[in-house]
Amino acid sequence: MALTRPQKTALWTGVGLLAVALLLLPRFVGGDAEAEPTADAPRGADTLTVTVAPVSMELLEDRVTTTGTLLPWEAVEVRAEVAGRVTAINFSEGSAVGQGQTLVSLDAEVLRAQIEGARARRDLAGVQARRYRELFEIGGLSRQELDQAESEARVLDAELAQLAAEVRRRQVVAPFAGQIGLRQVSVGAYVAPGDPIATLRVTGQLRLEFTVPERYLGQIRTGSPVRFRVPGQEDDFVATVYATEPNVDAATRAFTVRARVRNPGGVLVPGAFAEVALVLDEILEALLVPTAALITGADSTTVFVVRDGTAVPRAVTTGVRTADRIQVTSGLTPDDVVLTSGLNQVRPGQAIRTGGAFDPTQVRPASTAPEGRAYQTAD
Repeated sequence: MALTRPQKTALWTGVGLLAVALLLLPRFVGGDAEAEPTADAPRGADTLTVTVAPVSMELLEDRVTTTGTLLPWEAVEVRAEVAGRVTAINFSEGSAVGQGQTLVSLDAEVLRAQIEGARARRDLAGVQARRYRELFEIGGLSRQELDQAESEARVLDAELAQLAAEVRRRQVVAPFAGQIGLRQVSVGAYVAPGDPIATLRVTGQLRLEFTVPERYLGQIRTGSPVRFRVPGQEDDFVATVYATEPNVDAATRAFTVRARVRNPGGVLVPGAFAEVALVLDEILEALLVPTAALITGADSTTVFVVRDGTAVPRAVTTGVRTADRIQVTSGLTPDDVVLTSGLNQVRPGQAIRTGGAFDPTQVRPASTAPEGRAYQTAD
């Protein structure tokens, strides 16, 4: 069937449009593949947006953290040594007492009467012994009679001393100077031997007791400084190690350490919980990077550093680890900038750009940054 003129015109127009479309198709589909790489994007590599961080140089404290308890420097439960009725209480609860101060008096009336009788008998025996010696010297008595008289005088001296000691035992005294606690007796109460009177503590100086894993046994020495914090106090406190347990606990694999704490104002209270930080070593000018920058392999550790707008891998060795950073002992310089994100996508030599507000061209060298501190945390 013959085509009319309008039909032929429409047919040729469609053929022309199809040809133009076929010519333009490669440009739309693969045109970017033929584009010249930019200065920031090497040929064949897409630019990756990452975050970066400068290497910082700081004073690093290698330390172990643990928990401990504040204990009184000295503590004793003051108890009655003998039975008796309480006749006087000579202290105020919570007050300071001196060494040898009488805290509680027990009834000693019968003993004092016995002392008076013993003293009278001793005086009489002494007089008699002196007379016997005078008679002995003139030959009026035998040596045996003199010895017996002098022996009776000495026996009465011993009896008197024993009674005086019994009276002293009824005076409950402070064995050392310190702070007395709450009393457990009242006037008129009858106490038996061993009954508690009150607790006496030395609180002007305290002991900080804590345990440390056995791997640190060789690093903790007498005189090592200890920093600690207690609940309810904003300030840090300082203690000094004075003793360590010479053996490791078989169950916990840890050993006990004691440190001396000065507490002249009584701010710290015995029994309080303490968060302890024991400084093992100080490392000057330690290089630190975020732990997020590390790529840890089976045999090596790698970071990516920024070089001329590209990511360059760098093998490193590491040291002390902190909560969110780690010391790099080799492989980096203070002027390096490391990638902290995109580590799963980045390829060696790939072009990168930094996201966020950080600009590596504005990074001040870490060696001129203000000195800071970093800390190791350990079990």
